[in-house]
Amino acid sequence: MSSASPVPTVQKIKTTLLEFHRSRGYRIFDPTPLVSRDPTVMFVNATITPFKSYFSDGTIQPENYALIQGCLRMGGASELEVVGVNPYYFTFFEMFGSGMFNTTHEKALAYLLELLTALGVDEKHLYFTVSINNEFHETLRQNGIKEARIFQLTENKHFWHEWKFGVPGPVGHGLTVVFARSSEKVESVEQLASDQDRYVELLNLIYIHSQSLPDGELVPISNPGFDLGVGVERLAAVLQGCDSYRINALLPLVQTVNSFLQKQEGKTSDNVVVRICADHFRAIYALLSQGLTPSNKGHGYVLRKLMRRFLETVWSSVGSPISTAELTQKLSVAFESSGLAAGVSRCDNVSGKVQEEEAALLAILQRASEVVRQHPEASPQTLYDTYGISRALLALTQRNHNQKK
Repeated sequence: MSSASPVPTVQKIKTTLLEFHRSRGYRIFDPTPLVSRDPTVMFVNATITPFKSYFSDGTIQPENYALIQGCLRMGGASELEVVGVNPYYFTFFEMFGSGMFNTTHEKALAYLLELLTALGVDEKHLYFTVSINNEFHETLRQNGIKEARIFQLTENKHFWHEWKFGVPGPVGHGLTVVFARSSEKVESVEQLASDQDRYVELLNLIYIHSQSLPDGELVPISNPGFDLGVGVERLAAVLQGCDSYRINALLPLVQTVNSFLQKQEGKTSDNVVVRICADHFRAIYALLSQGLTPSNKGHGYVLRKLMRRFLETVWSSVGSPISTAELTQKLSVAFESSGLAAGVSRCDNVSGKVQEEEAALLAILQRASEVVRQHPEASPQTLYDTYGISRALLALTQRNHNQKK
Protein backbone atom coordinates (compact mmCIF):
# COMPACT_ATOMS: atom_id res chain seq x y z
CA MET A 1 0.00 0.00 0.00
CA SER A 2 1.30 3.46 -0.87
CA SER A 3 2.57 5.48 2.07
CA ALA A 4 0.63 8.46 0.73
CA SER A 5 -2.68 6.61 0.82
CA PRO A 6 -4.98 7.10 3.80
CA VAL A 7 -4.98 4.16 6.18
CA PRO A 8 -8.35 2.38 5.83
CA THR A 9 -10.28 1.35 8.92
CA VAL A 10 -11.54 -2.20 9.33
CA GLN A 11 -15.06 -0.99 8.57
CA LYS A 12 -13.86 0.70 5.37
CA ILE A 13 -12.04 -2.47 4.32
CA LYS A 14 -15.17 -4.57 4.85
CA THR A 15 -17.29 -2.08 2.92
CA THR A 16 -14.79 -2.11 0.03
CA LEU A 17 -14.83 -5.91 -0.09
CA LEU A 18 -18.60 -6.16 -0.19
CA GLU A 19 -19.13 -3.28 -2.63
CA PHE A 20 -16.51 -4.69 -5.00
CA HIS A 21 -18.51 -7.91 -5.24
CA ARG A 22 -21.97 -6.34 -5.19
CA SER A 23 -21.04 -4.19 -8.19
CA ARG A 24 -20.02 -7.35 -10.07
CA GLY A 25 -23.30 -9.15 -9.48
CA TYR A 26 -22.31 -11.37 -6.58
CA ARG A 27 -25.06 -12.20 -4.11
CA ILE A 28 -24.13 -10.76 -0.73
CA PHE A 29 -25.10 -12.95 2.22
CA ASP A 30 -25.46 -12.04 5.87
CA PRO A 31 -23.21 -13.96 8.28
CA THR A 32 -24.54 -17.23 9.66
CA PRO A 33 -24.48 -18.16 13.38
CA LEU A 34 -21.17 -19.40 14.76
CA VAL A 35 -22.69 -22.74 15.78
CA SER A 36 -22.43 -24.78 12.61
CA ARG A 37 -25.18 -26.82 10.98
CA ASP A 38 -22.43 -28.81 9.30
CA PRO A 39 -21.91 -32.00 11.35
CA THR A 40 -18.20 -32.14 10.48
CA VAL A 41 -17.38 -29.00 12.53
CA MET A 42 -18.77 -27.59 15.79
CA PHE A 43 -18.41 -23.98 14.72
CA VAL A 44 -18.20 -22.17 11.41
CA ASN A 45 -14.45 -22.02 10.86
CA ALA A 46 -14.30 -20.70 7.30
CA THR A 47 -16.60 -18.86 4.92
CA ILE A 48 -17.05 -21.98 2.79
CA THR A 49 -18.60 -23.90 5.71
CA PRO A 50 -22.19 -22.66 5.20
CA PHE A 51 -21.84 -23.01 1.41
CA LYS A 52 -20.53 -26.55 0.98
CA SER A 53 -23.80 -27.57 -0.65
CA TYR A 54 -23.24 -24.96 -3.36
CA PHE A 55 -20.32 -27.11 -4.51
CA SER A 56 -21.55 -30.61 -3.63
CA ASP A 57 -25.31 -30.60 -4.32
CA GLY A 58 -26.03 -31.30 -7.98
CA THR A 59 -29.63 -30.12 -7.64
CA ILE A 60 -28.43 -26.58 -6.81
CA GLN A 61 -27.63 -24.05 -9.51
CA PRO A 62 -24.98 -22.08 -7.60
CA GLU A 63 -24.54 -18.36 -7.97
CA ASN A 64 -21.47 -16.32 -7.20
CA TYR A 65 -21.62 -15.19 -3.58
CA ALA A 66 -19.70 -13.12 -1.05
CA LEU A 67 -19.96 -12.46 2.67
CA ILE A 68 -18.12 -11.46 5.81
CA GLN A 69 -18.44 -14.19 8.41
CA GLY A 70 -17.53 -14.51 12.05
CA CYS A 71 -15.45 -17.67 12.52
CA LEU A 72 -14.22 -19.65 15.51
CA ARG A 73 -11.25 -21.99 15.44
CA MET A 74 -10.21 -24.11 18.39
CA GLY A 75 -8.83 -27.18 16.71
CA GLY A 76 -7.04 -28.51 19.77
CA ALA A 77 -4.63 -27.58 22.54
CA SER A 78 -1.70 -27.08 20.16
CA GLU A 79 -3.69 -24.68 17.97
CA LEU A 80 -4.95 -22.78 21.00
CA GLU A 81 -1.38 -22.29 22.18
CA VAL A 82 -0.64 -20.29 19.02
CA VAL A 83 -3.02 -17.52 20.17
CA GLY A 84 -1.04 -14.67 21.66
CA VAL A 85 2.30 -15.98 20.44
CA ASN A 86 1.39 -15.38 16.80
CA PRO A 87 0.22 -11.75 16.46
CA TYR A 88 -1.92 -12.66 13.44
CA TYR A 89 -3.80 -15.60 14.95
CA PHE A 90 -7.18 -15.64 16.72
CA THR A 91 -9.77 -18.03 18.05
CA PHE A 92 -12.59 -15.72 16.93
CA PHE A 93 -12.02 -13.67 13.80
CA GLU A 94 -13.78 -12.16 10.81
CA MET A 95 -13.30 -13.72 7.41
CA PHE A 96 -14.24 -12.45 3.99
CA GLY A 97 -15.11 -15.16 1.51
CA SER A 98 -16.46 -15.56 -1.98
CA GLY A 99 -17.54 -18.42 -4.22
CA MET A 100 -17.22 -18.36 -8.02
CA PHE A 101 -18.70 -20.85 -10.45
CA ASN A 102 -18.67 -21.52 -14.19
CA THR A 103 -15.34 -19.77 -14.62
CA THR A 104 -11.71 -20.60 -15.37
CA HIS A 105 -8.43 -20.43 -13.51
CA GLU A 106 -7.43 -17.49 -15.69
CA LYS A 107 -10.55 -15.49 -14.83
CA ALA A 108 -10.38 -16.46 -11.14
CA LEU A 109 -6.80 -15.24 -10.86
CA ALA A 110 -7.58 -12.04 -12.78
CA TYR A 111 -10.42 -11.45 -10.30
CA LEU A 112 -8.04 -11.98 -7.37
CA LEU A 113 -5.45 -9.54 -8.66
CA GLU A 114 -8.14 -6.96 -9.45
CA LEU A 115 -9.52 -7.30 -5.92
CA LEU A 116 -6.10 -6.81 -4.35
CA THR A 117 -5.54 -3.71 -6.48
CA ALA A 118 -8.94 -2.31 -5.43
CA LEU A 119 -7.92 -2.82 -1.78
CA GLY A 120 -4.64 -0.99 -2.29
CA VAL A 121 -2.33 -4.00 -1.96
CA ASP A 122 0.81 -3.49 -4.04
CA GLU A 123 1.45 -6.50 -6.27
CA LYS A 124 5.22 -5.95 -5.96
CA HIS A 125 5.00 -7.13 -2.34
CA LEU A 126 3.29 -10.43 -3.14
CA TYR A 127 4.57 -14.00 -3.25
CA PHE A 128 2.53 -17.05 -4.18
CA THR A 129 2.66 -20.70 -3.16
CA VAL A 130 0.91 -23.29 -5.34
CA SER A 131 0.67 -27.04 -5.75
CA ILE A 132 3.41 -28.46 -7.93
CA ASN A 133 2.36 -28.74 -11.60
CA ASN A 134 -0.92 -27.03 -10.70
CA GLU A 135 -2.84 -24.98 -13.26
CA PHE A 136 -2.49 -21.93 -11.01
CA HIS A 137 1.27 -21.98 -11.60
CA GLU A 138 1.02 -21.36 -15.33
CA THR A 139 -1.86 -18.92 -14.86
CA LEU A 140 0.27 -16.81 -12.50
CA ARG A 141 3.04 -16.68 -15.09
CA GLN A 142 0.58 -15.71 -17.81
CA ASN A 143 -0.54 -12.80 -15.60
CA GLY A 144 2.98 -11.43 -15.42
CA ILE A 145 3.97 -12.87 -12.02
CA LYS A 146 7.69 -13.63 -12.14
CA GLU A 147 8.81 -17.19 -11.50
CA ALA A 148 10.95 -15.97 -8.58
CA ARG A 149 7.74 -15.00 -6.75
CA ILE A 150 6.10 -18.42 -7.19
CA PHE A 151 6.93 -21.41 -4.98
CA GLN A 152 5.61 -24.89 -5.72
CA LEU A 153 4.57 -27.20 -2.87
CA THR A 154 4.24 -30.95 -2.57
CA GLU A 155 2.94 -31.12 1.01
CA ASN A 156 0.97 -29.11 3.58
CA LYS A 157 3.99 -28.14 5.63
CA HIS A 158 4.81 -24.45 5.71
CA PHE A 159 1.77 -23.48 3.65
CA TRP A 160 -1.20 -25.49 2.49
CA HIS A 161 -1.62 -26.53 -1.11
CA GLU A 162 -4.49 -28.98 -0.61
CA TRP A 163 -7.61 -28.24 1.41
CA LYS A 164 -10.14 -30.73 2.79
CA PHE A 165 -13.26 -29.24 4.32
CA GLY A 166 -14.46 -32.10 6.51
CA VAL A 167 -15.29 -35.71 5.70
CA PRO A 168 -17.49 -35.89 3.79
CA GLY A 169 -16.75 -32.53 2.26
CA PRO A 170 -15.21 -30.51 -0.57
CA VAL A 171 -11.56 -30.93 -1.54
CA GLY A 172 -9.46 -28.53 -3.56
CA HIS A 173 -6.01 -27.33 -4.52
CA GLY A 174 -5.08 -23.69 -4.68
CA LEU A 175 -2.71 -20.89 -3.97
CA THR A 176 -1.69 -18.87 -0.95
CA VAL A 177 -0.82 -15.18 -1.23
CA VAL A 178 1.94 -13.96 1.10
CA PHE A 179 2.57 -10.24 1.62
CA ALA A 180 6.21 -9.28 2.11
CA ARG A 181 6.86 -6.19 4.23
CA SER A 182 10.55 -6.54 3.43
CA SER A 183 12.24 -5.88 0.09
CA GLU A 184 14.72 -8.66 0.82
CA LYS A 185 14.78 -11.28 -1.93
CA VAL A 186 12.99 -14.48 -0.96
CA GLU A 187 14.87 -17.62 -1.91
CA SER A 188 12.67 -20.36 -0.48
CA VAL A 189 9.35 -21.33 1.07
CA GLU A 190 11.21 -21.83 4.35
CA GLN A 191 12.25 -18.18 4.26
CA LEU A 192 8.63 -17.10 3.65
CA ALA A 193 7.54 -19.11 6.67
CA SER A 194 10.40 -18.01 8.92
CA ASP A 195 9.18 -14.55 9.98
CA GLN A 196 5.45 -13.98 10.43
CA ASP A 197 5.90 -10.21 10.82
CA ARG A 198 8.02 -9.80 7.71
CA TYR A 199 5.94 -12.21 5.60
CA VAL A 200 2.20 -12.16 6.29
CA GLU A 201 0.12 -15.08 5.00
CA LEU A 202 -2.73 -13.08 3.51
CA LEU A 203 -5.30 -15.22 1.68
CA ASN A 204 -6.13 -18.41 -0.18
CA LEU A 205 -7.78 -19.00 -3.55
CA ILE A 206 -8.81 -22.64 -3.89
CA TYR A 207 -10.19 -24.57 -6.84
CA ILE A 208 -12.77 -26.98 -5.39
CA HIS A 209 -12.81 -30.03 -7.66
CA SER A 210 -13.58 -33.11 -5.58
CA GLN A 211 -15.76 -34.46 -2.80
CA SER A 212 -14.38 -36.73 -0.08
CA LEU A 213 -16.62 -39.62 0.90
CA PRO A 214 -16.88 -41.18 4.40
CA ASP A 215 -14.55 -44.01 3.33
CA GLY A 216 -11.92 -41.52 2.16
CA GLU A 217 -12.54 -41.95 -1.56
CA LEU A 218 -12.43 -38.81 -3.69
CA VAL A 219 -15.02 -38.32 -6.43
CA PRO A 220 -15.64 -35.38 -8.77
CA ILE A 221 -17.74 -32.70 -7.13
CA SER A 222 -21.07 -31.69 -8.65
CA ASN A 223 -20.41 -27.97 -8.97
CA PRO A 224 -16.68 -27.26 -9.20
CA GLY A 225 -15.72 -23.68 -8.46
CA PHE A 226 -13.37 -21.32 -6.66
CA ASP A 227 -13.35 -20.42 -2.97
CA LEU A 228 -11.54 -17.30 -1.81
CA GLY A 229 -10.91 -16.68 1.88
CA VAL A 230 -9.09 -13.84 3.64
CA GLY A 231 -8.95 -13.02 7.32
CA VAL A 232 -10.15 -9.45 7.79
CA GLU A 233 -7.73 -8.87 10.67
CA ARG A 234 -4.76 -10.03 8.55
CA LEU A 235 -5.82 -7.87 5.61
CA ALA A 236 -6.25 -4.87 7.91
CA ALA A 237 -2.80 -5.49 9.40
CA VAL A 238 -1.24 -5.34 5.94
CA LEU A 239 -3.16 -2.20 4.95
CA GLN A 240 -2.59 -0.46 8.29
CA GLY A 241 1.09 -1.44 8.54
CA CYS A 242 0.98 -3.27 11.88
CA ASP A 243 0.21 -6.67 13.37
CA SER A 244 -3.39 -7.85 13.71
CA TYR A 245 -3.67 -6.90 17.38
CA ARG A 246 -2.75 -3.29 16.58
CA ILE A 247 -5.42 -2.67 13.94
CA ASN A 248 -8.07 -0.09 14.83
CA ALA A 249 -10.71 -2.71 15.71
CA LEU A 250 -8.42 -4.59 18.15
CA LEU A 251 -6.22 -1.87 19.60
CA PRO A 252 -8.87 -0.54 22.07
CA LEU A 253 -9.18 -4.04 23.60
CA VAL A 254 -5.40 -4.46 23.77
CA GLN A 255 -5.01 -1.07 25.43
CA THR A 256 -7.77 -1.88 27.92
CA VAL A 257 -6.12 -5.13 28.97
CA ASN A 258 -2.70 -3.53 29.09
CA SER A 259 -3.89 -0.66 31.27
CA PHE A 260 -5.67 -2.99 33.69
CA LEU A 261 -2.71 -5.34 34.08
CA GLN A 262 -0.21 -2.49 34.44
CA LYS A 263 -2.29 -1.07 37.27
CA GLN A 264 -2.32 -4.47 38.98
CA GLU A 265 1.30 -5.41 38.33
CA GLY A 266 2.99 -2.01 38.34
CA LYS A 267 4.92 -2.84 35.18
CA THR A 268 4.51 -3.29 31.43
CA SER A 269 2.48 -6.40 30.68
CA ASP A 270 3.62 -9.31 28.55
CA ASN A 271 2.39 -8.96 24.95
CA VAL A 272 1.37 -12.61 24.74
CA VAL A 273 -0.78 -12.30 27.87
CA VAL A 274 -2.43 -9.14 26.57
CA ARG A 275 -3.21 -10.74 23.20
CA ILE A 276 -4.68 -13.88 24.78
CA CYS A 277 -6.99 -11.78 26.93
CA ALA A 278 -8.10 -9.56 24.04
CA ASP A 279 -8.68 -12.53 21.73
CA HIS A 280 -10.51 -14.69 24.26
CA PHE A 281 -12.76 -11.86 25.36
CA ARG A 282 -13.88 -11.22 21.78
CA ALA A 283 -14.66 -14.92 21.38
CA ILE A 284 -16.51 -15.02 24.72
CA TYR A 285 -18.56 -11.96 23.80
CA ALA A 286 -19.42 -13.37 20.36
CA LEU A 287 -20.57 -16.73 21.74
CA LEU A 288 -22.61 -15.17 24.54
CA SER A 289 -24.23 -12.75 22.07
CA GLN A 290 -25.46 -15.74 20.08
CA GLY A 291 -27.14 -17.33 23.08
CA LEU A 292 -24.56 -19.87 24.24
CA THR A 293 -24.02 -20.53 27.93
CA PRO A 294 -21.00 -22.20 29.54
CA SER A 295 -21.40 -25.90 30.33
CA ASN A 296 -19.39 -29.10 30.55
CA LYS A 297 -20.22 -30.47 27.12
CA GLY A 298 -20.58 -29.52 23.50
CA HIS A 299 -20.54 -25.91 22.39
CA GLY A 300 -21.00 -24.69 25.95
CA TYR A 301 -17.79 -26.44 26.98
CA VAL A 302 -15.84 -24.45 24.39
CA LEU A 303 -17.25 -21.25 25.86
CA ARG A 304 -16.37 -22.40 29.39
CA LYS A 305 -12.85 -23.29 28.28
CA LEU A 306 -12.36 -19.82 26.79
CA MET A 307 -13.73 -18.12 29.91
CA ARG A 308 -11.51 -20.11 32.24
CA ARG A 309 -8.43 -19.64 30.10
CA PHE A 310 -9.13 -15.90 30.08
CA LEU A 311 -9.40 -15.87 33.87
CA GLU A 312 -6.40 -18.11 34.40
CA THR A 313 -4.30 -15.89 32.11
CA VAL A 314 -5.21 -12.75 34.07
CA TRP A 315 -4.69 -14.41 37.45
CA SER A 316 -1.37 -15.98 36.44
CA SER A 317 -0.12 -12.66 35.13
CA VAL A 318 -1.11 -10.77 38.29
CA GLY A 319 -0.08 -13.60 40.62
CA SER A 320 -3.36 -13.94 42.50
CA PRO A 321 -7.07 -14.61 41.79
CA ILE A 322 -8.39 -11.06 41.50
CA SER A 323 -11.80 -9.86 40.33
CA THR A 324 -12.00 -9.22 36.61
CA ALA A 325 -15.31 -7.33 36.78
CA GLU A 326 -13.72 -3.97 36.01
CA LEU A 327 -11.69 -5.42 33.17
CA THR A 328 -14.58 -7.24 31.49
CA GLN A 329 -16.87 -4.22 31.79
CA LYS A 330 -14.28 -2.00 30.11
CA LEU A 331 -13.56 -4.63 27.46
CA SER A 332 -17.27 -4.80 26.63
CA VAL A 333 -17.32 -1.05 26.08
CA ALA A 334 -14.15 -1.21 23.96
CA PHE A 335 -15.49 -4.03 21.77
CA GLU A 336 -18.85 -2.35 21.30
CA SER A 337 -17.23 1.01 20.53
CA SER A 338 -15.04 -0.58 17.87
CA GLY A 339 -18.10 -1.83 16.00
CA LEU A 340 -18.29 -5.43 17.29
CA ALA A 341 -17.89 -7.96 14.44
CA ALA A 342 -19.80 -9.87 11.78
CA GLY A 343 -22.73 -11.75 13.28
CA VAL A 344 -22.14 -10.33 16.77
CA SER A 345 -24.93 -8.29 18.35
CA ARG A 346 -24.76 -6.18 21.49
CA CYS A 347 -24.84 -8.32 24.64
CA ASP A 348 -25.57 -6.53 27.92
CA ASN A 349 -24.46 -9.08 30.51
CA VAL A 350 -21.10 -10.37 29.31
CA SER A 351 -19.28 -9.18 32.43
CA GLY A 352 -21.90 -10.80 34.66
CA LYS A 353 -21.56 -14.15 32.90
CA VAL A 354 -17.79 -14.02 33.24
CA GLN A 355 -18.15 -13.25 36.95
CA GLU A 356 -20.34 -16.33 37.39
CA GLU A 357 -17.60 -18.44 35.84
CA GLU A 358 -15.05 -16.62 37.98
CA ALA A 359 -16.87 -17.68 41.14
CA ALA A 360 -16.90 -21.29 39.97
CA LEU A 361 -13.22 -21.17 39.12
CA LEU A 362 -12.39 -19.68 42.52
CA ALA A 363 -14.09 -22.67 44.14
CA ILE A 364 -11.91 -24.98 42.04
CA LEU A 365 -8.83 -22.99 43.06
CA GLN A 366 -9.71 -23.39 46.73
CA ARG A 367 -10.18 -27.11 46.21
CA ALA A 368 -6.86 -27.24 44.38
CA SER A 369 -5.10 -25.66 47.33
CA GLU A 370 -6.51 -28.32 49.64
CA VAL A 371 -5.69 -31.18 47.27
CA VAL A 372 -2.11 -29.97 46.77
CA ARG A 373 -1.70 -29.66 50.53
CA GLN A 374 -2.97 -33.22 51.09
CA HIS A 375 -1.27 -34.78 48.06
CA PRO A 376 1.92 -32.83 47.32
CA GLU A 377 3.29 -35.76 45.34
CA ALA A 378 0.36 -35.87 42.87
CA SER A 379 1.36 -35.25 39.24
CA PRO A 380 -0.12 -32.34 37.26
CA GLN A 381 -1.85 -34.79 34.90
CA THR A 382 -3.47 -36.66 37.81
CA LEU A 383 -4.67 -33.41 39.36
CA TYR A 384 -6.19 -32.38 36.04
CA ASP A 385 -7.80 -35.74 35.25
CA THR A 386 -9.17 -36.27 38.77
CA TYR A 387 -9.99 -32.78 40.00
CA GLY A 388 -10.05 -30.61 36.89
CA ILE A 389 -7.10 -28.55 38.12
CA SER A 390 -5.32 -27.08 35.10
CA ARG A 391 -1.57 -26.51 35.00
CA ALA A 392 -2.15 -22.76 35.21
CA LEU A 393 -4.26 -23.15 38.35
CA LEU A 394 -1.76 -25.59 39.80
CA ALA A 395 1.10 -23.13 39.27
CA LEU A 396 -0.96 -20.36 40.87
CA THR A 397 -1.83 -22.61 43.82
CA GLN A 398 1.80 -23.61 44.38
CA ARG A 399 2.94 -20.00 44.12
CA ASN A 400 0.44 -18.89 46.77
CA HIS A 401 1.28 -21.92 48.91
CA ASN A 402 4.99 -21.08 48.83
CA GLN A 403 4.29 -17.45 49.72
CA LYS A 404 2.43 -18.55 52.83
CA LYS A 405 5.32 -20.66 54.09
